[in-house]
Amino acid sequence: MEIRSRSVSLLFVAFVLLSLGGLFVALTARDTYYAYRLSTDGRMATATVAQKIVRRAGAKGTADTSYEVDYAFTAADGRKVDSSDTVDPDTWERIADRGPVEVQYSASAPSINRIGATAGVAAYAIVFLIVGSALGLIGAMLAVKGMLALRAPVLNSTASAAASKIDGPPRWQVRVKVSPWIIIGAILLIVGLSFRLIGELELREDRLYQAGGVTATAIVLTKSSRVKSGPQSAHSQHTHNIVGYRFTTVDGTTVRGSDDVDLPTWQSIRERDPIQIVYLRDEPARSRLANHSSSAPGRSVMLGETLAAVGALFLSYGLFRVIQRRRTGRH
Repeated sequence: MEIRSRSVSLLFVAFVLLSLGGLFVALTARDTYYAYRLSTDGRMATATVAQKIVRRAGAKGTADTSYEVDYAFTAADGRKVDSSDTVDPDTWERIADRGPVEVQYSASAPSINRIGATAGVAAYAIVFLIVGSALGLIGAMLAVKGMLALRAPVLNSTASAAASKIDGPPRWQVRVKVSPWIIIGAILLIVGLSFRLIGELELREDRLYQAGGVTATAIVLTKSSRVKSGPQSAHSQHTHNIVGYRFTTVDGTTVRGSDDVDLPTWQSIRERDPIQIVYLRDEPARSRLANHSSSAPGRSVMLGETLAAVGALFLSYGLFRVIQRRRTGRH
């Protein structure tokens, strides 16, 4: 039984490592290969923009906003190539519709191309590939070890029992019996204090915006929707609905910001539309939508205080019972 349990544990860890390694490699392998090809035999060409497209979040099941440019160019060997690339919002705005744009392509494979010149293989991509490969190798080794452990002979139960009588119980094996009231009370107390701390921080941020907030008009750049960890649900309270925007402060500085909003607000906002935001005068990087309103901080504080109070009661009762039992045992 012990060997089987150990092999299952090894196989589980191996599965996790192999999954992480495969994910790391999958995220960077294609982009790393393309960057390598462009850096080794890349050539520049002037392409003609066919169209500029904004892939809006929520359309056709997409979760993120993307800015795409379709273009066509002629390679050095005379081949005509129709391609597209996804760029950031600022680059998308600078590119003129039906106008020229500089692209880089691989001389041996013109289908590998991108807008602008590549800076070579990114360092983070190399790190991801190395880490992913290392995790995959370790996972494969653990998987082999776990499979071999399943085939190992099981120790004779009689011999194990005799050895345990001779040697006695392991020294590291200590049995501690803790009252469930203490465990539940401690958990509730910690969770309650955490909720209260989060609520207090959010209330403090609300007061900062009320005292030093400056209203400005921003342009919506992106929208994205991310499901929070936990049971999946279609309701907004289980999803991060992010709106990304760009605005100009009173001193002329251009700043990007984002805000997590409720689902109806997220659905009513469209990319490239103006929107009112509020930013902190001394910290323009901190901003949010002007109509940002949430009762979550107050609920967090109330929930935290309630959980902490219940946890303190459970913890006190558990400690009282432990003390009472010890006194009874002494008598």
